[in-house]
Amino acid sequence: MPASSVRNLSRQWVDRLAIYRRHRNDEHLEALVEEALRFTGFHLENDLSGSEYWSKAPLARRVAVLLFLVDRGVAVRTMSQGRRVFELIETAEAWVACQEELAPYRVATLELIAALRREQSRRSRPSFS
Repeated sequence: MPASSVRNLSRQWVDRLAIYRRHRNDEHLEALVEEALRFTGFHLENDLSGSEYWSKAPLARRVAVLLFLVDRGVAVRTMSQGRRVFELIETAEAWVACQEELAPYRVATLELIAALRREQSRRSRPSFS
């Protein structure tokens, strides 16, 4: 993503990620966005390809929504098996349903959350290799 797009994206952060907006080192902000880009591009691609909205939306929009959820504390950045992953809080769907400002985006946001839940479920299953 271009640096200007990353800066514009960070203007939406008012809670947990607000520190990145004020951070003097652009590399940290770019690394955060790169993590989200990799995660949404690799781990959520198949789950979102069936969505009428997300199958046509640019990858940058997935990143923006994911990081919005992280900023608001609905999703949490964690490490799993040496990789950065994003996990949802238990009440993520209820939180989205209660946010009036998300009303026009509710279905798309809930589809992204459902994809995150499926990815989280796959990660928690034991592998039999």
